[in-house]
Amino acid sequence: MKNDVIKLLVKLFVFLLLPFEIFNLIYSYVEFNFTDNAMTKFRKVPHEIQVANLGSSHGYNFDYSEFPEYKTFQFNLSMQATNYDYHVINQYIDHMAENSVLFIPVSFGEVNGIQPDFQYEKIKKRYYHFLKPENIENYNFFDALKQIYFPVVCEAHPFKTVFNHFFPKKAEPAKERSDEEFAASITKELVLHSFETMFPDCGQEGFDYNYGYLLKIITMCNEHNVYPVVVTCPVPDLTSFYYAETGFFENYEIYRNKILMEVHRKGMHCLWYDYSRSQNFCHNYAYFKDISHMSEEGAKAFTADIMARVKKQKILK
Repeated sequence: MKNDVIKLLVKLFVFLLLPFEIFNLIYSYVEFNFTDNAMTKFRKVPHEIQVANLGSSHGYNFDYSEFPEYKTFQFNLSMQATNYDYHVINQYIDHMAENSVLFIPVSFGEVNGIQPDFQYEKIKKRYYHFLKPENIENYNFFDALKQIYFPVVCEAHPFKTVFNHFFPKKAEPAKERSDEEFAASITKELVLHSFETMFPDCGQEGFDYNYGYLLKIITMCNEHNVYPVVVTCPVPDLTSFYYAETGFFENYEIYRNKILMEVHRKGMHCLWYDYSRSQNFCHNYAYFKDISHMSEEGAKAFTADIMARVKKQKILK
């Protein structure tokens, strides 16, 4: 009887558990190395970083390739909101060098907007892989076990993820576009829907929520001799035009002024660079790949400009 039970357990392992674990390992390899989670960079965060940035996908507007004289790092991840900007830098602030610069992007949605739960569910799994429990909101031990050891069970379409990696679709050749075609693609409905989907307007609650986290980031930087520079990145002129129609910029100015007044009141350092309606960038459609993200050409030009500013103001040596 005992031998029969052992044989049954061995068969279950061979035919059920072993294939599952093999696929789990394959999925983990693909998901955490080749998808847009971009977590591999957190496996070895350098020390003595001189220039870095936080942010969501807008953090990729920073391209430091033309500045090899500085040790740089990008702490941003796609869909990363201000709350996790804080949690990430809270863990890695000691990796910043003395008198370093931290760029803190604030997008249009990160004034009154709060990331909805369904968006957060898509990304929270990645934080279990590199953040300490105290830096993970609503940390759950059993979620941690699943995310770290059995991530395949947390994915809605794991087979699709693996299949698309090993059998990718042939990429369509990039089509050249005219400025007129790009302008025509930027509609009011698209602009408002995109920002509202990512960070729905939560009014005063959203304002206070983002204000609190941004102020905590700025305070932490000052406490560690890191110079915080808040940045609103460039967007195409039509994007800012449609957003202006909602009355957004009036509230944006209140938000920015309140942050800077509190910084001044506490005797801290902080600058805010607003590129959202910059004449040097917003009218050049070659600098953008969509309604809010910069192209490779745009990112290089933007980074060159912002690096020149911090050096001219002697914030960065």
